[in-house]
Amino acid sequence: MNILIIEDNKKIATNIADVLRLENYTVDAAFTGQQGLDSFFSNSYDLLILDLALPDTDGVDICKEARGENAGLPILMLTARIDLDSKVEGLDSGADDYLTKPFMMDELLARVRALLRRTGDNKQNKINLSKRIEINFSKRKVFKDSKEINLSPIEFRLLEYLTTHRGEVQSASKIYDSVWGSNDGDLLFSDSLKVHIANLRKKLDPELIKTVKGFGYMIEEDGV
Repeated sequence: MNILIIEDNKKIATNIADVLRLENYTVDAAFTGQQGLDSFFSNSYDLLILDLALPDTDGVDICKEARGENAGLPILMLTARIDLDSKVEGLDSGADDYLTKPFMMDELLARVRALLRRTGDNKQNKINLSKRIEINFSKRKVFKDSKEINLSPIEFRLLEYLTTHRGEVQSASKIYDSVWGSNDGDLLFSDSLKVHIANLRKKLDPELIKTVKGFGYMIEEDGV
C-alpha cells in the first residue's frame, strides 16, 4: 500500500512515516502543499494523510483537488484546530476521516487500517438499494432512476455507512464516530445528523432510512 503524507511539521511527518513503514506501508512525505500535489499527480497512492494548515496553501483546497482527481481515494485529515467548524469544513471538502493533534500513533494506525479496509471492501463495488437507487462506491456516486444524484461528501459518507450496515440499527454515537469522527454527542452534531438524514430522504426516498425511536437509524436489508 502506498501512502502520501502532506504535513509541514517535518518532525510529525517523519514520525508518521517511520511508524507506517514499520507496518510495511510504502510512504512518501511532502512538507508543502505544492510538493504534495506534485507527488500526488506523479504517483499512485492508496491513502492520503493531509494536514489542514499548510504554509503555502489550504489543506481544504488540496483535499478538494485530490478528491476531484481520485474519487475513491481515502483521505485522513490532520489538524490542530479543535473547533466544530474546522472539522465540518474538512469533511465537507471530501476528507474521509479527521484526527486532531496531538494524537497517539496507535490511533492513527487504527484509522489508516479502517480506511484502507473500507476502501478495499467497496472497491469497484456497486450496490442496488432498490430497483431505483444504485450506489457506486469506487466512483462515490449515487444514481436514482439512472440519473446521478448530487450528494455532499458527508451525505455520501452517511449513506455509505448505513448501507454497509444494512439491516442493523445504528445509534447516533456510532454514526457520529464513523461519519464525523466524533461521538461526543454535541447538540450541533445531533442537529447536523437530523438535517443530513432529512436531505438523503428528500433526495433519494422518504422511506429509505428508517428511524428506530430511542435507538437510532437504519436502512433495511432489502432497501426500499
